[in-house]
Amino acid sequence: MRKLASVLVLLLVFAMALAALDFKDVDDLYDKGTDNKKVYDTLQLQLKDAKTNAEKSEVLWRLSRVCVDLGDKLDEKDKDGKFAIYTEGENYALQSIELNANYQAYLWKCANIGRYGQTKGVMDSLGKVKPMKADIRVITDDFKVVDSSETWYTLGVLQNKVPGLFGGDSVAAISYMRAACDTIPAKYIYGGTYKELAEQLYDRDWSAKKRSSEIAKMQKKWDKETKSNFDKYAFYEGAKGADATPLWTNTKLSAMSDRQEALVILKYAQAVYNSRSVHTESDDKNYAEIQELINKWSK
Repeated sequence: MRKLASVLVLLLVFAMALAALDFKDVDDLYDKGTDNKKVYDTLQLQLKDAKTNAEKSEVLWRLSRVCVDLGDKLDEKDKDGKFAIYTEGENYALQSIELNANYQAYLWKCANIGRYGQTKGVMDSLGKVKPMKADIRVITDDFKVVDSSETWYTLGVLQNKVPGLFGGDSVAAISYMRAACDTIPAKYIYGGTYKELAEQLYDRDWSAKKRSSEIAKMQKKWDKETKSNFDKYAFYEGAKGADATPLWTNTKLSAMSDRQEALVILKYAQAVYNSRSVHTESDDKNYAEIQELINKWSK
């Protein structure tokens, strides 16, 4: 009898495992970027099928993520439509956090709010933007996540656009963007991330000599900070010193100017794009914008 009971328990566990939601197909479809409306609709169906708070939370942060893409594809003139979908995405993230706190929900909450701010104007949406600093600290310091390209990208853009609010300057913004580029998953192109770093470097416009001395200072601050990833990564540019060679070139950081490196980054981004046989609409858009910058900066 006891043996039969054990078998029944194993069968029940097996049945529950089979019933668990599988996100592989919807994640693969999202990665292709060809039909985000289908991703959204599929996730809505999965939300109805979710049985536990953990499962619901997993569906909700994915809904928050796809809302960013749906909003980005709307016409720039359709501000009301963008506001609505980004707000919807923020709400999904909040629900995900409430059910089962996870760093992805905090990330996509920030991404939706950031897009909302870009659409409305940062100064007109400070009430939404200001709390993002605390949310990102949760990701980097509470969850200890330092390999999320999207997190560093979001922080790098905010640091650049709202330096007073985030308490930093171009040094921190570029450090966060370098971290974003260095943590791009191999399966993605993320041309926009490379482009953002290149533009920030071009605008900073340090000479090779200044880079050498300033990066040495950053390295000391990087080594000194031990408690907070958020604060430490504000000096990521100096993590390996001025003689470090970035991913896109064999030239040392100290041997090239900001603007020289900016061009190298853009050409590397093009090479990444050209090495892939499949491109999303976003990939194509970023490639075209990168080519325009190369033409402009090469004159």
